[in-house]
Amino acid sequence: MNIAVTGGTGFVGQALIEALSEAGHSGWIISRSAENKASGTGLSPAGSFVQISWQQLEKDPLLLKGVDAVVNLAGETISQRWTNAAKQRIRSSRINAASALSAALNRAGLTPDVLVQASGVNAYGFSDSATFTEDSPVSEGDFLASVVRDWEHAARAIPAKRIALLRFGIVLGASGGALPSMLLPFRMMAGGPLGSGDQWISWIHKQDLIRLIIHTLEHPSLEGAVNAVSPEPVRNSEFGRAAAAALGRPYWLVAPATPLRLLLGEMSELLLKGQKVLPAKAISSGFQFRHPSISEALNDLVGKHSS
Repeated sequence: MNIAVTGGTGFVGQALIEALSEAGHSGWIISRSAENKASGTGLSPAGSFVQISWQQLEKDPLLLKGVDAVVNLAGETISQRWTNAAKQRIRSSRINAASALSAALNRAGLTPDVLVQASGVNAYGFSDSATFTEDSPVSEGDFLASVVRDWEHAARAIPAKRIALLRFGIVLGASGGALPSMLLPFRMMAGGPLGSGDQWISWIHKQDLIRLIIHTLEHPSLEGAVNAVSPEPVRNSEFGRAAAAALGRPYWLVAPATPLRLLLGEMSELLLKGQKVLPAKAISSGFQFRHPSISEALNDLVGKHSS
């Protein structure tokens, strides 16, 4: 397939491009800057990708001529203090990227077979007791849920024969993403539960996420909301014990909620609240997780025998 990937230079995007290239796919990485001079279709040989800028695409949307699929990963990280300015950047970066893709494809008269659009399990809001699947309603109540709602609405305007909205849980990778920060207290011998420790963490190993993105590209049955999470969500306390065991560190020091709220502001919700989300559609489509349990995933990523 010829695949256009936005956010292809990021934590998930780099791994995705590597996997797509190894599978013989080719296409474009759309980013803030271009490394290659693109003209005509900008197509590369099988197994390689040409990098083009948003500015180039705006000037010449036919650079994407021949596109079969789009994977839209673009969006500013939510792992920052949520000032009013940061909230605006988080929201606008997602909506603007979706709008720019929609405009470019419409101007070029191109309709890819499939759009795989990154989204988030924050769509469901926070709960200590509910279990969410793709059939659960989108929450109206908090900042991140509203961002996901607006993001998915903008993505649905992108012309594609099939649209899959992959709602990511916390993506765990050995370097980059949230995991290094989550493990820092354990590495400093100060690991333990955050707040009550009862809040749910819906997570996915980065390798499984990359495989699920490719699986979604290849399986026409997957459309609409698709939860990109492990089938075994865990409580914060269970994650902490698995992290301590993988690193060979103690699990003992409670991080009270009040200091975290003072330190991180509204972003502390990501640590002190959560949601239990299950990947019903992925499983029913035949997708098999290589890293379903948190203990196995953390041992693979950071255990003493991991590479």
